[in-house]
Amino acid sequence: MPSEARPRSSPVCNRRSCYSPRLITNAFRNVNPPSPSRDPTSASVSAERGKGARFAKNALVILALAGITYLFAIGFDQRAKGTDFPDFYSAARMVLEGRGHQLYDFQAQDQFLTRYVGRTGTYYIHPPFETLLYLPFSLWSLRTAYLLWCVFNAAVLSCTAIVFQRQILNRWDWRVLLLLFFLFPPVLLNFLQGQDSLLLLLLMTLAVVALQRGRNFTAGCLLGCGLFKFHLILAFVVLAASLRKKGLFRGFALVFVILALISVGISGWAFPTAYPRFLMRLSSLPLAGIHPAQMANIRGLIAVPGVVRDASVRLIVTLIASVSLFLYAARGFGSSGPKFAGAQNLAIGNFVFAAILVSYHLSPHDLCIALLPMGLLLQSLLVDSGKRRSTGLVLLSCLCILFLPPLHVILLAWHVYAYAGIPILIIFLLRSAEGASITPPAVHGFY
Repeated sequence: MPSEARPRSSPVCNRRSCYSPRLITNAFRNVNPPSPSRDPTSASVSAERGKGARFAKNALVILALAGITYLFAIGFDQRAKGTDFPDFYSAARMVLEGRGHQLYDFQAQDQFLTRYVGRTGTYYIHPPFETLLYLPFSLWSLRTAYLLWCVFNAAVLSCTAIVFQRQILNRWDWRVLLLLFFLFPPVLLNFLQGQDSLLLLLLMTLAVVALQRGRNFTAGCLLGCGLFKFHLILAFVVLAASLRKKGLFRGFALVFVILALISVGISGWAFPTAYPRFLMRLSSLPLAGIHPAQMANIRGLIAVPGVVRDASVRLIVTLIASVSLFLYAARGFGSSGPKFAGAQNLAIGNFVFAAILVSYHLSPHDLCIALLPMGLLLQSLLVDSGKRRSTGLVLLSCLCILFLPPLHVILLAWHVYAYAGIPILIIFLLRSAEGASITPPAVHGFY
């Protein structure tokens, strides 16, 4: 007698598959079941509704950005003396008035700071070519220039969110990402200080996208444009070059030469020697704004505990630790070369963390660039369901601790912001260990 047909039982999910990031993400995706054919009239109505919804969303985002910009701009006169934007503004005014050859003269900077801001103490410490970026803003009054600079930063951050949606976190709408970016305290600090870290974030994000598409020369040119923060860009470029990306260094060198010539045109042929002397003397000034305890990097992590009290010994220990970490980052992924795309993408995100850690100077607002590797890490956790649960939970925990405001607020209030480098270091070490053990069959869906 033939056996009776039994209904097919539903698959039993084990603990790992039921709680994988991929299944959780798919549960929140919009499911569009096949629908019967519609007539042209209903299709046009739906299209018009879609356009209206997009217009409403964009209008709300613009209103939100306008409100945020206004909140930063209001009361700037009362806190201008404690922000960085007057330094850039005064340096641009020096160039505008033909005093670019005195750009790295402390007394000359003090004169312009006193004239336009009414204070002295902190100085313009970036290369001369960046003054051209601030030059159009210096045509206005200091307050208006700061407002326009906040608008410029908002536009830069919006462009970054759009690139994130298209290339990094394509599951999320760019408008949502843009608003989430404002939850990251370094972004708010960048607006508050009138700094340029968000521009560096955009350049690095575009460069990473170019690397993923094999446009190495373009990526090198984009990274070269970020030389206004050379202490961060140089480390990343050298690490990226370890992946043997042909054309990357040529593009970077081309922009480097162009910017060097522009700097000579602004400050004269004495610039290559005057600028290093200026930076070396800066740390000896009491009001120069150099505070290692506020740097979330190796230098800050070594300086804050106070274990090494001698300044010379502390410098040596910092250099040894930074060089060791730098070599570990290069060795962990450099051997993969161009063979496996997944290993390359994993390396690119980790190289940004390495550049942050080994940078000798790092202000709290410079951590804006950490949004790039954090986005790559989040995409990795969502896509790669084969990751060990313990490793994934540690990475996700460090990601949340680093992104959300409480850690930053507490550390800033206690003047020990260097400890923000601990979750960065943990993520870097875990990802480096993962990259060192990667094998060809397992390379898929990292970023």
